[in-house]
Amino acid sequence: MKNKNVNVNSYDRTHDITPEEVRRFERFKNYTDEQVNELIDTIKKYTRFIYNVVSKRKKFGKKIALHIDNQQTKSA
Repeated sequence: MKNKNVNVNSYDRTHDITPEEVRRFERFKNYTDEQVNELIDTIKKYTRFIYNVVSKRKKFGKKIALHIDNQQTKSA
């Protein structure tokens, strides 16, 4: 089993960030439990979104549609 004391900024993380890790950052040290949990949830949603975008980009090519109506594209 991997060590759970992996650096918060590490790409080798195998677990979600904990409330304690969030509070280590000066900006979040006074957040309530609810605020910390909302932040963690937001981080998870954002990372899932980015993962899905990158996965689709790899699957369908390097262009991502910016606007469906006129099919403008931009290289990612």
